Amino acid sequence: MDSQARNVESPQSVAAVAFSPIVVNRPARNVGSARTRIVLLNAAGGHGFDVIAACLRRPPLRDAEVILLCEADRFLKRSGTRDVAGDLAALLEMSLAYVPEYAIGPAGRAFKGNAILSAAPFEEVEAVAMPGALAPVLSRKLKRQSISGMAAGGVATVKFGGDKLTIGVAHLHSRCAPGERERQMAAYMTAFPASGRAIFGGDLNTTTLELGSPSAFVRVAGAMMTNSRRFRAPERREPLFERIRERGLEIDGANAANRGTFTFSGIIPRVFRPKLDWLALRDLRPVPGTAQVIAPRLSTFSRRASDHDFITVEVEL
Repeated sequence: MDSQARNVESPQSVAAVAFSPIVVNRPARNVGSARTRIVLLNAAGGHGFDVIAACLRRPPLRDAEVILLCEADRFLKRSGTRDVAGDLAALLEMSLAYVPEYAIGPAGRAFKGNAILSAAPFEEVEAVAMPGALAPVLSRKLKRQSISGMAAGGVATVKFGGDKLTIGVAHLHSRCAPGERERQMAAYMTAFPASGRAIFGGDLNTTTLELGSPSAFVRVAGAMMTNSRRFRAPERREPLFERIRERGLEIDGANAANRGTFTFSGIIPRVFRPKLDWLALRDLRPVPGTAQVIAPRLSTFSRRASDHDFITVEVEL
């Protein structure tokens, strides 16, 4: 179904955003409930598509009304030339708002980007340009291809329960200093409405340190061994959270406390895993006990679909 959503270009994004959003609207599904489940995942491209899809079709992630995806490929070879977010939306019968960030390859039709999947059709969708502190972090295969574009998040509006709901997603840089991530978040939040019911989420890469050199990774390893909690509770060391709070968004209750969300391998103990992925809410009440971190795999010993975990929470509308 072709989009009937209005693409909005704010003064902050009209001069800099590289690509327009891709929107596919479908009929509303299960949006009259008093509770709404929100899910966020950095899909790591989407090479583990079948596992991601299977996880989203079983408890506790099943029947989510809002799914936020970071690093979702569109027609890239590394993810089987799938339209990862689009195929998930079709499978789950949800509407799609996809914001391309980087075009990979000379043809300019394959992308890395972020997406919002919604059980209600979109009314407005905006791509929001963010300053790129450093070059995008790409796999070796992608580095050998031509790249264009820039960091961009998405802001969309839908109607849940008859009332307007703003939904946003962003993916911040993983290697820059916390101050640079704050600058990215500040730029994004200029386009985010200042009032009304809202959901925001993304891979905010809250590493608490700059990771721009090999020696930095050595320092991180040392800090992880001596004070691993700073990486699972990074709020004091990442000023981007102040920019989130300035928009009236709250992280408390929307995220499982002191739980890491990223790992290179399932064998790494959870105590050493950093918390990089976050949800924030405004004028929505998180249901106590529903904020969880869910591994993107089908069994304890099966392969992970991403180096990030799902995070999820239920909210009362």
